[in-house]
Amino acid sequence: MKKIFKFLLIGFSSLFFASCEDVIQIDLDEGSKLYVIDAFVNDLPQDQLVRVTLNDSYFNSSVAPPITNALVTITDLTDNKVFTFNHTGNGNYKYTTGIDSLAKVNHQYKLSVSIEGFEYTALTTQKRRAKIYDIIPELFTENGLGTPVEPYYLCNLLAKDKTDANTDYYWVKTSRNDTLFNGSGDINVSIDGTNGPVNSAQFDSSLFTPPITFLGFKDYQLGDKCKAEVHSISKETYFFFVQASAQINNGGLFATTPENVKTNIVTPSGAPTKAVGWFNMASVDVKEIDVK
Repeated sequence: MKKIFKFLLIGFSSLFFASCEDVIQIDLDEGSKLYVIDAFVNDLPQDQLVRVTLNDSYFNSSVAPPITNALVTITDLTDNKVFTFNHTGNGNYKYTTGIDSLAKVNHQYKLSVSIEGFEYTALTTQKRRAKIYDIIPELFTENGLGTPVEPYYLCNLLAKDKTDANTDYYWVKTSRNDTLFNGSGDINVSIDGTNGPVNSAQFDSSLFTPPITFLGFKDYQLGDKCKAEVHSISKETYFFFVQASAQINNGGLFATTPENVKTNIVTPSGAPTKAVGWFNMASVDVKEIDVK
């Protein structure tokens, strides 16, 4: 059975709420039409995109038609600055950052997507970044049973999380030779770079630990480029990813009943079409190495 989370995962292939508001859950009929808003914005010096499409049904596997007449803005509520995203085709709305980023740590942001007179909104606060120090390739010439195999490398991430009373949530994106790994099993998220909060460490920062440091267990060859991006995410975004991953991989004998759709996009009262999707503002640290 196709997963009801299909339309929430656009951010993983196209690149994918604030603590003051609750995450919304939407229970939908099979034939419901939905606006899907993918708004994963970051502080990298590159064009930032918000994608807006229409999904005729969450059981429909066809390509979602784009929404081309939306008005899309992100407002920095801390600095009272408005950034307008312009439609560039296929439902993609772009903001060109230039030298300065629109994203700042600890600032609160509001996403606004107006479609046919109805304003769909979301709020988030940008979290602080982690620090990547290195990516270390490790050569393997045999499998776990000691049988010789064609040589390959695994890349290990060396990164640190700031350790204090604040809990940090991260999403690690991995690329090989500029190709992003964005399959259904490539959701790599973590709390404080580990499997849980680290609030009482002996030092002011602590190393990330497995499994997040294994960069999705992807193999590389000599001369390949390995790239890692550590994106800061909100607590709500972390649990959105956890739910999405569970639903994607929910199958087999012990499959559970699919959960309602989580979204931090607020549909205005009286709107004939509901919206789903997610909005997050990320601080990002990036490292790329040549495997050698």
